[in-house]
Amino acid sequence: MQDDYYAAYRAWLRKGLRIEIGIPLSGGGVFRDWAIIVESRGDEILAQISRDVLPANVRVDVGFILDVSIWIKKDVYTCSGIVTEKYGGRVLRIRLFGDFTLRERRQFFRIDLNLRIRYALLKDPDKNDVELDWESRRDLEHMKFQGYDHFVIAAQQARFHPAVKFDWQEILRAELNLGGGGLCIHLPEPVQEERLLNLEIHLPLTPPRLIHAVAEVIYAKELKARVDGAANFAAGARFVFLDERDRDLIFQHISVTQIAVLRKKAEMRGMDDLDRDRGAQSVTWREMAPRVLWTLFFLILSFYLVRYFIHYQQTVPSGEIQSIYEKAIKKYRHEDK
Repeated sequence: MQDDYYAAYRAWLRKGLRIEIGIPLSGGGVFRDWAIIVESRGDEILAQISRDVLPANVRVDVGFILDVSIWIKKDVYTCSGIVTEKYGGRVLRIRLFGDFTLRERRQFFRIDLNLRIRYALLKDPDKNDVELDWESRRDLEHMKFQGYDHFVIAAQQARFHPAVKFDWQEILRAELNLGGGGLCIHLPEPVQEERLLNLEIHLPLTPPRLIHAVAEVIYAKELKARVDGAANFAAGARFVFLDERDRDLIFQHISVTQIAVLRKKAEMRGMDDLDRDRGAQSVTWREMAPRVLWTLFFLILSFYLVRYFIHYQQTVPSGEIQSIYEKAIKKYRHEDK
């Protein structure tokens, strides 16, 4: 099973290969640099970045999600990875996940999640009013983690009057593909491109955090019925207003989730290997049992054959030629005397 799982990575990666590493930036975008594979084993690679020192605004640490890209002629194939160990500032141990695919490069990294969200579709709003409303909601949320007293927060909330009117809709377990640059979300109602979405995204961190954002719909797909028969409209949106501290929280949740997924996969592969080893051991004993029995049979048969020939040699009468020869020897010795 492991051989099949790792075969895809072995086909693409080898020691000494030059690859491209994409590191997400906290302010948006991706910093890309070349690296050399120092070691490749299974779904892990040890890569050495070409630069001696990374730029001041580029930071990479254990738990960061990167992309690993290789060039084949004019095409770029990309696979996601997570940093599991860091040696100095240049050498990274990266655990790969997913497949190498030919795809359009995204600005940020995404992952499929089921999260509680609230959303509101905005109809022809003034973008300045939307931004002011978002800033107020964001600041109120951040005050909860900045040491402010509950009475101060309550008083601030009482003075808050939304600049834009909208109706919140809640989804307890929304299916979405979330990243630092945007999301793909499944909604129970249709949306149109260029519409703005007010979003509240609940992240199950410790402590739990609430992300306030505004996103613009980039594309909308046709109706697709779910298994339970409910309506399902998929829409892709990019964040228009998102605080960088909240973007970092999204990256943190993505990293924590991906580490948990990789740990679970490793445990499942370990259990499969253990079961396979037990199965191989039982098959080996079934194969060995007949061989042991045949070996014992031949040993016993050989023992009785040897005893038979020894007994035969001691008890069998001498042949005629042997008797004549013995008489001649006795006669010669008698005459010699």
